[in-house]
Amino acid sequence: MSEFSEDQKERQTNGAKRTPPKARWKDIVGSSAFVESRNLAPKVGVERLFLKFEGGNPTGTQKDRIALALAEDAWKKEARAIVTATCGNYGAALAYAAKLWQIPAHIFIPKGYHLPKDRLKRIQDAGAELHFEEGQYEDLVYLSGEISEKNGWYNANPGADGTTEIALNAYAEIATEAYREMRRVPDYVFCPVGNGTTIAGIYQGYKNLVASGKVMRVPRMIATSTRRGNAIVKSFKLRSRKVIDLSREEIKETKINEPLTNWHSFDGQEALDAIYESDGFADYASEAKMIEYAKLAREEEGLNVLPAAASALAVMAQLADSRVIVKGHFLAILTGRDF
Repeated sequence: MSEFSEDQKERQTNGAKRTPPKARWKDIVGSSAFVESRNLAPKVGVERLFLKFEGGNPTGTQKDRIALALAEDAWKKEARAIVTATCGNYGAALAYAAKLWQIPAHIFIPKGYHLPKDRLKRIQDAGAELHFEEGQYEDLVYLSGEISEKNGWYNANPGADGTTEIALNAYAEIATEAYREMRRVPDYVFCPVGNGTTIAGIYQGYKNLVASGKVMRVPRMIATSTRRGNAIVKSFKLRSRKVIDLSREEIKETKINEPLTNWHSFDGQEALDAIYESDGFADYASEAKMIEYAKLAREEEGLNVLPAAASALAVMAQLADSRVIVKGHFLAILTGRDF
């Protein structure tokens, strides 16, 4: 377990003296690009295709939404520091958010991961302290959580006490923003899943819209991921209503699929519930197809999409054959990337 010096701990006190950003977190992030893609729609075989592109957020992903919300909560609780484990995207987002809220951040990354250079640079530029440790992502979630508890820091990992509720509420804003653009509910929402927090939050957002009387139904929620190891998709394919952990040996991590792989999805039950309750489904995409559709998104719409996020488009394309256009309104949630 990593040890921290008294000097490090001393630098992370006096949280109450920090001044918060002048803008609310909802003013800093969100209202991301929303387009109807008439160019991509025939290529994936659907009638009408809408893209919610999260690449316009400060660090290029939807993770900024939850990172800022959690950093705000940490500031309110006068946390001396904030901690998470990451494959890259969430670490960059939390480092950025922590800098805004003037909270020291500790980012834990598995030593063997293929951390993209842009993610590493963003974390370092934000002044967060990096910890490269042995083990898989899930191991570092537990390790960083233990260190957080020992030092009295704020645990921003998925599954930690209180984080799921805050994260789901933050991601629910995606549904609200999509509704403002479409003025209706799509028939399908395709969303890449790793831990499952994003798709569960979006589903909660649509349930909130139903409860408010603005819409009459929720969309069918479709989870997309890698063939090389995701507990949510495999659990659905096994027709289980409860998320089943994979064995560690089932996980095959690559530069392409690391945002999607896991043997334990920390918010997987919420995601699986969303799939079943909405009469949705979950499926895999090959890495070749992820790369193909990320390239298509760039060529046809000028969007720099993370290949793992393009699993949403790849699975969508599997619904149709070359002769049939699937009727309805389809919404894909896409994450951006840096170059």
